[in-house]
Amino acid sequence: MELTHVLARAFSSLAVSIDLADDDDIDPDIATDIVEPVAALFRDLPEGDRRALAAIIVEVSELESDPVRKQSMLQLPEEIGLLDEE
Repeated sequence: MELTHVLARAFSSLAVSIDLADDDDIDPDIATDIVEPVAALFRDLPEGDRRALAAIIVEVSELESDPVRKQSMLQLPEEIGLLDEE
């Protein structure tokens, strides 16, 4: 697996784990503080790179065996703003 795919899968897995965690396990404000700076870096990428990253996230989501995690991962590009127009 290419480095970009490994990094996208690692970020996606982490973001999904945080998203699906109970509020008692991870405070929602802390969860936002963890994910938002990375999402902001991704949103600063040129549109083509954001779309490419979104496509990689969708691609690596196919490797996820848990259907709930997979669905969350498929929604991730939109949720973190990768598909927003500038």
